[in-house]
Amino acid sequence: MIGRIVGKSVGEIIFRQSYKEDVKIGEILIADDREKNALFFLRVVDIEYGQEGEKWGIKAAGDMLLLDEKNEKYELREKDRRLYKICICKPLGYIQNGRFYKPKTLPSHFCVVRRANKNDYKFLEKYMGDIEIGKIRSGEKEIDVKVGIKGELIPYHIGIFATTGMGKSNLMRVFAASAMNLGKYGILIIDPHGEYYEGGIGKGLKDHPKADERLVVYSPHAKFGINRLKISAYEINVTDLEDIFSFSEAQKEALYALHSKFGKKWLVELFEKEVAELSEIFGKRIQDITFSVLKRRADRIMRSEIIHRDENVTTTDAIIKDLYDGKVVLIDTSGLYEYEELLVSVVLARKILNNNKKLFRDKERFKKIPPVLITVEEAQRVLHNGIFAQIAREGRKFKVGLCAITQQPKLIKEELLSQFNTFFILGLADEGDRNILKSSAKQDISKLEKEIQTLEVGEALITYPGAPFAIPAKIHWYDDYIENMRANENKNEKNKEILNERVDEGFY
Repeated sequence: MIGRIVGKSVGEIIFRQSYKEDVKIGEILIADDREKNALFFLRVVDIEYGQEGEKWGIKAAGDMLLLDEKNEKYELREKDRRLYKICICKPLGYIQNGRFYKPKTLPSHFCVVRRANKNDYKFLEKYMGDIEIGKIRSGEKEIDVKVGIKGELIPYHIGIFATTGMGKSNLMRVFAASAMNLGKYGILIIDPHGEYYEGGIGKGLKDHPKADERLVVYSPHAKFGINRLKISAYEINVTDLEDIFSFSEAQKEALYALHSKFGKKWLVELFEKEVAELSEIFGKRIQDITFSVLKRRADRIMRSEIIHRDENVTTTDAIIKDLYDGKVVLIDTSGLYEYEELLVSVVLARKILNNNKKLFRDKERFKKIPPVLITVEEAQRVLHNGIFAQIAREGRKFKVGLCAITQQPKLIKEELLSQFNTFFILGLADEGDRNILKSSAKQDISKLEKEIQTLEVGEALITYPGAPFAIPAKIHWYDDYIENMRANENKNEKNKEILNERVDEGFY
């Protein structure tokens, strides 16, 4: 027992905590109501000092200060009775007769409050999905109860929000590793920093036990075991460039005129033809200066190491096939300019969505393809219009989800952020970022300001539709997660060997 309930309402419970107990913000506690035969789940959102008699406390502090000046000791009488703490809690719900209910009633007066144990969380198992990412966290303590999300939530979009250094990349590696274990979902990871494959200081996706069969890597810096990343100029649309560069109305008109005239060859023709030649083809409708600006941009694109002028040289179709095979596809764009990285992202995203739209017309074939998740680092750069905004709005219908990773959710339009059903909220220092998430999350996190502020590296709150409340989690450390996988695989292999030996010896 760590305290007893002393009051408040259905929306807020307070209890008097023993002076000797140490309760932390974010802890999930149990009000064990024997009268109602129910367990009430309480989340600590704030802690205050309490004392019996305000004037007594002021007088005692004054006496102590005087004795401090004389270097004399002061001993408090009945310290454990006179001093205490008040814990302010958000009720999460209660279990009665084996069923979990939203908080609609109060626990009994002076109900005992205790810490939750592993058995108290058993009801959560049916809410936890197949993509494992960590374990339940209560305050700073990790509880041996697995936390995961359902793969069926992938097309409903995922947001990963955290300040630098709080564990975004580690979370994404764990998510990808769990997906590789299953082989049921296509995960496309655009890696602008080259941190996922090798892993930097620790382990990377290449160290996963199933990397050989379920991880495919594409890079402009191809080496053994890595595929060459190439995009044909013929598969780049005008809308792709609009997602990357800013154009005036006159320039947009010229781009669409080029596409109307030359079809999928428009970019190659713009690159190869001189301004005078283009002006002659289009007459005086388009000024020479407009073509000059567009040609400079076309030149940047066509001279990129990832762009090929052969219509038949491209990796996008192979990438889509890998995703449909339930693999994790890693696109290494490290070392590329930002416009090149964005070009790869928008071309792939558009082709995946369009391909799924075509398959949608054939219901039988569409049923057979897995959900596909497209991850976007620094999502605030692109999640405003264009293909990514289109996927955010309509991707769920076509089994295409976005995973937006950002330090600045406040820079994403609230209307688009509301399309994201699953939030992984790690430490966020900026109040504006926390406020935008409060209004968009699928669970009520309005009173969890202090908990979010005090999250340590690798700690998270997870919200998604159907969860009983915002789930506090400790994300697996990727290196440990991989080592545990290998240990379990070795153990299983050893058990198989023993079983086969016993079969050979006639025991079975």
